[in-house]
Amino acid sequence: MTAARTGSVIALGYACLDHRFWVEQFPPARPRTRATSHRTAIGGPAAVGAVAVVRLGGAASLVARVGDDMEGARLAALLGQEGVDVGHVRAFTGAQTPASAILVTPDGDRHIFAHHGEGLPEADDWVAPDLVERADVVLLDHTWPAGATGLAERARRRGLPVVLDLHRATETAWRLASLATHVIGDQELAAGGGGVERTLAAIRRAGAWGAVTLGAAGIAFDGGHMAAALVQARDTTGAGDVLHGAFALGLAEGRSESEALGFASAAATEHCRQGAVPRRADVDRAVGVRASTETT
Repeated sequence: MTAARTGSVIALGYACLDHRFWVEQFPPARPRTRATSHRTAIGGPAAVGAVAVVRLGGAASLVARVGDDMEGARLAALLGQEGVDVGHVRAFTGAQTPASAILVTPDGDRHIFAHHGEGLPEADDWVAPDLVERADVVLLDHTWPAGATGLAERARRRGLPVVLDLHRATETAWRLASLATHVIGDQELAAGGGGVERTLAAIRRAGAWGAVTLGAAGIAFDGGHMAAALVQARDTTGAGDVLHGAFALGLAEGRSESEALGFASAAATEHCRQGAVPRRADVDRAVGVRASTETT
């Protein structure tokens, strides 16, 4: 089998510091409840997507805004340890880094309490204009519209695929969708857009290839439906972010949309099972097992 070529992805958008607590019951029965486990982790669609790209064998640069505080320094250090290029993560003076408290229940479900930071400017004039020259694919979320718009426009002029993580049916989000080549939404987007088929139709009207993730019900996409593999989930936090990163990497490696989506689905499933962003060998193994099961 021919080895996949290494792909380079630029991810732009939200990065935060997660504080994850595993609990035996939610909501709690008492004012003080002991957590069974805790860890500090990288959070945010763009940041987790970048980590997924690197762990799956690609190269990733992250463009994000943080504060000049301890949380921002800790987040940048964690990203650097993962091998993500953080040369375009900017710490703004006096700003506060986004952070989340996440409670994970025994079935792997999560309850997120997010603070999106303070003092993070909207302007993108500090983003290097030649950044797209070093990329195969651009991955965006819609939390920073000015930054996403500027990078998407530069990427499209160069003819690069632009993957958008979309989960809000707002006017601003749909404007970004019109700049993307590939849009992956979720159940929240479908619920606000009149259902899966209407949402896929809206993505097509925006000029992009589209898909909608449906949790345990799989993924609906232009041209079909992909079933989800059933696993015992340890933590589902960030599974969608991993899927977007893996999909972007799949395109960067030269895969078709359906091939990239299958790879991404396996990566997200492994993430839920392990409770952490998986490595390439784990995902390749899962893809092989799934393929043999489907042909049996």
